[in-house]
Amino acid sequence: MNENNNSADGAKPEPLKLIEAVKDANADEATLPEIERANEMLENRSKKPAEIIEGVAHAGTKVVLASGSKVGKTWILIAWIIAVVTGARIWKFKTEKGKALLVNFEIRSEFMADRIQIIQQHGNHQDLSNLDVWNLRGVTVDFDQLTEAIIERAKTKNYSLIILDPIYKTMVGRSENSASTVGILCKQIDRIIEATGAAVIFAHHYTKGNAAKKSQMDRMSGSGVFARDADSIITLTEHQQKNCYVVEMTLRNLAPQTPFVVEWKFPVMVERPDLSPEDFKTEEVMEEDDYEPLVCLLDESPLTVAEWLEAAMEIGYSRASFFRDKGVLVDQKRVQISDDKFWSRATTETKEATDSK
Repeated sequence: MNENNNSADGAKPEPLKLIEAVKDANADEATLPEIERANEMLENRSKKPAEIIEGVAHAGTKVVLASGSKVGKTWILIAWIIAVVTGARIWKFKTEKGKALLVNFEIRSEFMADRIQIIQQHGNHQDLSNLDVWNLRGVTVDFDQLTEAIIERAKTKNYSLIILDPIYKTMVGRSENSASTVGILCKQIDRIIEATGAAVIFAHHYTKGNAAKKSQMDRMSGSGVFARDADSIITLTEHQQKNCYVVEMTLRNLAPQTPFVVEWKFPVMVERPDLSPEDFKTEEVMEEDDYEPLVCLLDESPLTVAEWLEAAMEIGYSRASFFRDKGVLVDQKRVQISDDKFWSRATTETKEATDSK
C-alpha cells in the first residue's frame, strides 16, 4: 500500500474528518445557492437587469474597454460615465440614467476635475449630482482591501455603474500574465458586482505590435482571463484614417453589434459612419510604427530609463523586449538622452546633428 495515502500513525484518514476539514477551510465563504429545477427557473425567473448601455452592457455585468496606448481611454470612460449619470447617449447607444462611481487610480485630482469639466461643458451636461469620484492616485492598497472598501462605501449609494481606471493599477506586485492572479482579480470584481448590483467597467491595454493581425480576444496584454471573464468586450483598433479607430464588441448576454468607426476629436470620440470598419491600419504602415508605442511614452515628459521601463511594462512590454526595442530606437536615432540621463524623443535637429558627425 502507498504510504502517502496513510496518516502519520499508519491509519487511513477518516472520510468524515476530511469532509469536516473542508468545511472548516471554507467556513468564511459565502453560502452556495440551491440547485434549481429548470421548469421552475423559467417560470419564476426575475426580470433581467437594466441595460445600463442599451445593447452593450447590463447592470451587474463586467465590461472591459481595451485599446493601444495613448488612445484616450480615460477620456472615453469619463464621457461614458457622464452619459450614464445624465441619461445621454454613448455614441449610438442609449443609456439608463443612474448614479455612478469613478475610481481613479492614475490622474491627480485637480486634473481629473479639469477633464470632467471639459466633458461636461462639451456635452452641455448641467447636473452631475449622480456622479461620485474616488481619487486614489498614489494610494498604495491591496485590491482585496480596496474591494472591501468599495463595497462598504457603495452600500447605500445605489450605483448602477462603477468604473475602475486603469485596471493595471490594482495589480501592484502581481503579474497580469498569470491566469490565477488575474482570475483572483476578476473574482474580486465579481464580489463588487454582487454586493452593489452595478455594472463594472475597467480599462485595459493591448500588447505591442499590430493588433489588427490578432483576433479581438487576443489583443489584450497579459492573461487571456481578462477577455474570457468579461461579459462585454469593447476594443478600439487603429483605422487607416489618422486618429480613427474601429470599435468592435463581443457580447455574452446581448445580440452582436456591427463594428463601426470613431474619430478622436478632442475631448471625445465621435462616430464616423462614412468610414469602413474593415479598413484597419495596414500591415505596411504598422511595420513602420512597431516601435512607436515605446517612443510615445516619452512624449508627455522625458523619463529616466527606470521610469521608461516601468511605463513600458504597464503597456505589455517585458524587461527583455523593452531593452531590445530601446536599442533599436537608439540605433535609428529616434530617441536621445540628456546629460542628466533623461530620455526623450529625438528632434529633427538632433538627428541631423548626429548624422553630420
